[in-house]
Amino acid sequence: MNVSITHELDLDGLGSQAIIQRYYTHYLKKNKSELILHYSHYTNFIDKIKIILEAKILPERLIISDMGFNDDFKKLYSLFKKSRERGCKIFWFDHHIIDIKHENELKRSLDLYLNDLNLCAAEIIKDYYLPEDLIAIKIAKFSRDIDFHTKKYNIASNLQSIIAYNRGYELDEVKKRIVNLMSNGIFENDWYTEQLRIVKNWEERQSDFALKHTQLIKIEGFGKLVISFGKIGGGRLCTLLKENYPVAKVFIGIDLRFNEITLRSDYINCRELARSFYGGGHKDRAGFRYEKIFMQENKIDQIFIRKIKDKILLYRT
Repeated sequence: MNVSITHELDLDGLGSQAIIQRYYTHYLKKNKSELILHYSHYTNFIDKIKIILEAKILPERLIISDMGFNDDFKKLYSLFKKSRERGCKIFWFDHHIIDIKHENELKRSLDLYLNDLNLCAAEIIKDYYLPEDLIAIKIAKFSRDIDFHTKKYNIASNLQSIIAYNRGYELDEVKKRIVNLMSNGIFENDWYTEQLRIVKNWEERQSDFALKHTQLIKIEGFGKLVISFGKIGGGRLCTLLKENYPVAKVFIGIDLRFNEITLRSDYINCRELARSFYGGGHKDRAGFRYEKIFMQENKIDQIFIRKIKDKILLYRT
């Protein structure tokens, strides 16, 4: 038994897994059931790994992709080492910023750790498993388009919208369907079209709600912060806010479904700000959780806003 666990929130995560599945089913000629698919987010990654590696039956191989590295992930070092001693090979492919001490410890704890900030995770996995495969190349190309915001391919944007909508454990079967379709080179069909219709209606409703509840906050000596919330991904909210408030310097979107906060900015170190709340991510985009965001319904806690303003000044670049 082999296990793949990937970031559930974006095309790079599911694209990475689709390439892995293609490698197993098309090149190793393995039955699809021999590769077990799991999905995670940085907020539940530790729990998901413990479920996999503390099970009675240990996988022969665990492949982790596109998860980033939050500081509390160091709790897993001993479990990784113990699992390897029991015969499980562990590979980790990533492209997020990581402190050198954690990178070195991961290299000691795992069988393979590959991290390249200049590539997306799907590109790294494609280069490792299927460098000449045309479908793997296409998956990696679409994944890069989303992760590096090049906006060249409408197909990539559509896939990202569908994936973001189908977040959460109860929708894992939908994510597996997306992975299976991509691994077979199918990026457009009637099912995708129906999903996009549902997603468009959902995005329109939540975007209208978010814009009605947007706060534009001036930070002396810095510029403007814009923040809003809705039952939609924080990354999508940040994009919406940037489109409507282009003069702002920091964009914060709060996903009410999972109590998660996403920030984007070219003027602060988003990763370091998120790390101060035990989150993580990239320099220009990152995320974290905060338990008491609202002091009452649809009213963001002023203590939280003051903390954010202080940290923006602390981590400005």
